[in-house]
Amino acid sequence: MKWIKHDTDANQDNKLQNVLLDYGLEGYGLYWYCIELIGSKVDKDNITFELEHDARVIARNVGSTAQKVEEMMRYFVKQGLFEQSDNIITCIAMAKRLDKSMTSNPQMRNIIENIKSHGGVMIESEKPMQDKIRLDKNRKDTLVTPKRDKKNFNYNQDHFNFAQAMFEKIKNVAPALKEPNLESWANTIRLLCESDQVEINHAWNVFKFANSDTFWQANILSADKFRKQFAQLSAKMPAPQKQRTIKDFKV
Repeated sequence: MKWIKHDTDANQDNKLQNVLLDYGLEGYGLYWYCIELIGSKVDKDNITFELEHDARVIARNVGSTAQKVEEMMRYFVKQGLFEQSDNIITCIAMAKRLDKSMTSNPQMRNIIENIKSHGGVMIESEKPMQDKIRLDKNRKDTLVTPKRDKKNFNYNQDHFNFAQAMFEKIKNVAPALKEPNLESWANTIRLLCESDQVEINHAWNVFKFANSDTFWQANILSADKFRKQFAQLSAKMPAPQKQRTIKDFKV
């Protein structure tokens, strides 16, 4: 395809708004870069939407690192922009961007019409249409990769301890709160520390302030909400509390 649909208000989509909030233009640009690569390969002889580039190639082309690209792709999966199965990331929604006006080729127009009539997910082989990006399976990482969660959250023991202690304190405020996916929370704390460049002890001080404040304690009931409100919480925290040093995360 020579072009794909790109709505002028695409940035207002809730999922892409989260990308902009958490990764800025770097994440937003990576998402559309992948969509462009996928769309450029679509023709009458290729309707599987396979993205042949792996994370290392994409990282080289966009001036990033393979680790950062993989991190953002996992985030896209979490937001529902892509799907993941067996280390392959797919984007079935790509089918919705096809339109017969995009091509003058009669065969391609028939294919697009057939896709639309099948809800945008089935092709002649009766397999889901997929855009694929293969993540590097061999890259070693010092972060923990949990075995029981297919989303492959990354974190170290400090991040997980933080998540556990955070939940215990939140339960004192909201006893009916169900236990969350602590691996997801730990991953969010890692993002706060690494991507947002927040020292983990300072992050804990800020959380303890929020958890003890009569207004904020009812509003900070998850790691994601804590990360989104972190800058505001840190600014409102009294100066004496900012200077405390906490070496561990005990309830």
